[in-house]
Amino acid sequence: MSESTYGRITEEGLARIRARIGQGFPGRRPWRTEVTRDAIYHLALAIGDLSPLYLDEEYARQTRWGTLLAPPIIVQTMDTLRAVGHSGLPEGLPGVHSIWTGSYYEWQRPPMLGDRIRADAYLKDVRERESTFGGGRAVYQTYEAKYYDQSGTYIGLRQDTWIRVERDKTAERRKYGNIQLAKWTPLDIERFMEEYRSEQRTAERYWEDVQIGEPTHTLIKGPLTPTAEIAFESYFGIYLVGNKVAAQLYEKHPALMIPNEQGVPEPPQRVHWDNAFTQRLLGLPGAYDLGPERCSWLIQGVTNWIGDNAFITKIDARYHRFNFMGDVTWIKGKVTDKYERNGKGYVRFALECVNHRNEVTASADAEAQLPKRRT
Repeated sequence: MSESTYGRITEEGLARIRARIGQGFPGRRPWRTEVTRDAIYHLALAIGDLSPLYLDEEYARQTRWGTLLAPPIIVQTMDTLRAVGHSGLPEGLPGVHSIWTGSYYEWQRPPMLGDRIRADAYLKDVRERESTFGGGRAVYQTYEAKYYDQSGTYIGLRQDTWIRVERDKTAERRKYGNIQLAKWTPLDIERFMEEYRSEQRTAERYWEDVQIGEPTHTLIKGPLTPTAEIAFESYFGIYLVGNKVAAQLYEKHPALMIPNEQGVPEPPQRVHWDNAFTQRLLGLPGAYDLGPERCSWLIQGVTNWIGDNAFITKIDARYHRFNFMGDVTWIKGKVTDKYERNGKGYVRFALECVNHRNEVTASADAEAQLPKRRT
C-alpha cells in the first residue's frame, strides 16, 4: 500500500473487496461462544435493559421459557465478523473510515442461558453510492452471520452494513459541523432521572388484545457519555486491547492505527468516546455512538412492550444521523400490523430514535411473536 492510496477509495481496493464476497474468516476466534449468567448480566448492564427475564432467575423460571434469556443482540458477540486481534470490519480500503448505516436481525427463538452458539460469517455485498457526507464517492459493505445452537439448529442471522468514506473529505465538508454538543443543567438531569424512574414494562400481553396504531412504551436513553460507550464497546470486544495484544494488532495491521496526541498508535475506535480526536479526524462536532447500540435500544422498545411470553423475531434498523456525546434519545414506536402465520400470532412495529433536537437518528421495522389466549 502506497501513501497515495492510503485513505482513498480506489478501483484496485474495490476489486480486492469484491473478490471477498461470499468468503468467510477462517482462523478467527469469536469474542464469546456461550450464553452464561455473567454474559447475560454484563450485556443487560451495558445496554441499560434491566428486564427480570435477564437478571432474575426465579422470575424467568415462571415464564414459558423456564430459564434466563439474554438480550437478543448477544448473538453479535458470537461470530467472527469483529473478532478481537483482527482488523475488524469492514475490511479493505485501509484508512477509509467506516460508519454503521443499518442492521438486520432475525431470531427463531430467544437466546437462552446455556446456549453454545456458532456462526457462519462472510461478506455478502459491496455497492457504490454518492455521499454528501463523504464528499462524493462512498462504498457500502454488508456482512452476514448465520447462527446455530449446540444441537446444530439454525436460530437466526444478522446483517450489518457500513458506509466507507474518505476521512479528509468528511473533515473538509463538515456536514454536521454547526451542531453544538448538548449541555445540561441539574434540573435537566433530574427530569431525565424521573423519566428513568417511570420506565414502563409489560409482563403479560396477548396477540388478540393488540390494536393496530397502538403506541409502545417510550424509553429514554442518555445523555450519552464516553463511559457508556466504553461499557458498550467492551462487551463486544474488537479493538479494546492493550499491551502485547495491541502491539500484535499494530504489527499485523499498521494502517488501522492512528497515532494519538502522545504519538502512540491506537485504533480509530476512539471516535466513540473522544471528542477532540473525532473533531480532528472527521470534522464532526464530537464523538458518537455505534449503530448497534441504538439497535439494542430499539429492540428494548419492543421487548418492554410485548410481555414475558413473547419474543422479537426480526428487526430492520436504519441509522440516519449521528448520536453525539451528551445527546438524549427517546425510543418511540407503534403497532403497524397484526397477522397470523402457521397458526401463530405476530405483530409488526414501526420504531424511531428521536433526539432532544427532535431529529430522527434511527428508525426500524420490527416483528414479534405474541402468545394467543387459550380457547
